[in-house]
Amino acid sequence: MSQPGQTKTKELKTITKQVITPSVLKEDKKKVQLMYIIKIFGGISERALITLLYEASQKGLDLGYKFNIIGNNIFSPMIKEDLTSLLYLGLIESDPVNKKLKLSTNGEEALEENQAVIDDNFKNQLNQILSEIKSKIVAIDEEYTLKLRNANRGYSRGRRY
Repeated sequence: MSQPGQTKTKELKTITKQVITPSVLKEDKKKVQLMYIIKIFGGISERALITLLYEASQKGLDLGYKFNIIGNNIFSPMIKEDLTSLLYLGLIESDPVNKKLKLSTNGEEALEENQAVIDDNFKNQLNQILSEIKSKIVAIDEEYTLKLRNANRGYSRGRRY
């Protein structure tokens, strides 16, 4: 019990978050490069994209992302944050059927406007690395698509796994 004369107060905590606007692309080269990679594939799962960026960083194309590896799973909170920002801005979208990320119409325009941010050295390095690991990335994408398809079949028949 509280003593007479004492009052209870609640403290209000405020947390600041940075406002995200499309102009962030002019300042953030990583997001533009991420959009460029998504455009090259035309549609790519988040897992395949993270694996691609991890493999690229191992081969010398470092975009500045940090990766965590647990077992065979590679993940990066930084990439997830950038993808969430791009989704929020409407520059990329997730296909409702196969859950793959692709550029939206606004994303295509934004990438075109910010094309100068992507230098030829990055494009050349990326193309060289893609020639080496593209089959692995496509396989991860296909595996993800099959898992989704099987999960959808199971739920449509009323079964749960």
